[in-house]
Amino acid sequence: MRRTFRTKVMDKAGTLNRLTGIFVRRQFNIVTLSVTPTREEGISNITFVAEIPDSDVLRNLLRQLEKQINIIEVEDITDTNTYNRELVLVKLETPSNHQDLQNIIKPYDALVSVLKSEAPYTYLQASGPQYTMDNLLDDLSSYNIEQVSRTGSASLV
Repeated sequence: MRRTFRTKVMDKAGTLNRLTGIFVRRQFNIVTLSVTPTREEGISNITFVAEIPDSDVLRNLLRQLEKQINIIEVEDITDTNTYNRELVLVKLETPSNHQDLQNIIKPYDALVSVLKSEAPYTYLQASGPQYTMDNLLDDLSSYNIEQVSRTGSASLV
């Protein structure tokens, strides 16, 4: 099951390594990872999404994360009322019919904007929940996508 975690950590060398090491040792996949400074000097928020097999393992994992040096707080925010967003940048071959591309991105309304469109490439920017960004990329798959860059999930509780 895919779970979203928010951790508050001290900005010290090795903190991220210790945190990810817990997942690596147990062979859990971290799907996305995003680190951002807070308004407090020397403190950062790390938001990550990971594949965790079951709820018993989840409870044990949270206890182990809380014991780590430089970890101030760990929270599983998967079932909390949160705003999770990620940024996606897409470079694709400029379609011969620009209206077809507009028809594909129109349902995503304000989530997608065209950064630049001229031969040979069109550059798109999109932000939204992970599942929406997945759907957008699926919809764009009929075009020749040259490159995709995605950030990790950023969240507010």
